[in-house]
Amino acid sequence: MLSVPKSRVVKLRSSNNEIFEVEEAMAALSEPIKSLVDVIGVNHLIPLPEVNSKTLVMVIEWWKIKHNNASHQGTTKSTSNTQLIEEWEAEFVEELDQANVVIDLLCTANFLSVKELQDLMFQKLADLIKVKTVEEICELFPSKH
Repeated sequence: MLSVPKSRVVKLRSSNNEIFEVEEAMAALSEPIKSLVDVIGVNHLIPLPEVNSKTLVMVIEWWKIKHNNASHQGTTKSTSNTQLIEEWEAEFVEELDQANVVIDLLCTANFLSVKELQDLMFQKLADLIKVKTVEEICELFPSKH
């Protein structure tokens, strides 16, 4: 009987001290996390001081979809899988209707060096401010003063 190797788990700690367990292959979509795991292994908790739990949950959701799609590449269904991923991503981005959430995701994607997610968030920000007046843009991004 052939045994399937158990995937290794990486533990990530958000800025508000919640711990998330993520498959190593998924976490490797972040180059800094991948590099850190290569150096210290998976037995250490990786703090993410710039990432809150709410945002990390969304990033992990995105990682799961990307990882599952990557593991199905090369199969006869890869074209339909890619189309499903594109549809899921479009829905994921469409649901982001608050600029502060998009900015949090953008900053997190930047912090974690996840270029594809970063590009999606840049596009979403551009879409949010497209054809808006200066006043409307200011309402989207309230001052923190």
